[in-house]
Amino acid sequence: RNGIYPLMNFAVSRPHALPRALSQPQEDPQKAKTPTPEPFDVETRKVVQMQCNMELNEDKTQWHLTLLLILEDKLHRQLSYDLLPTDNSKDLATELVHYGFIHE
Repeated sequence: RNGIYPLMNFAVSRPHALPRALSQPQEDPQKAKTPTPEPFDVETRKVVQMQCNMELNEDKTQWHLTLLLILEDKLHRQLSYDLLPTDNSKDLATELVHYGFIHE
């Protein structure tokens, strides 16, 4: 929440499936509980200044985005992300709001 965190660390990772013993009964899919996602904090401070920097990685195959945000309480937040070919600005902005990095 406070500090430098790459956005790529927030991707959902799937746990590796462990093999089951044959003697265990199968679970009823209707009774299986799905994990509830943890709620994210909503950012209430507004961004008063933003600096965006894009540069090619050393191998010249992928763009690297760095955002420096200054919030209204003078807190500096630096975010970095390796852009994928399928990324667009609207989806990135929605993701920043969803994870509580910026105010809507």
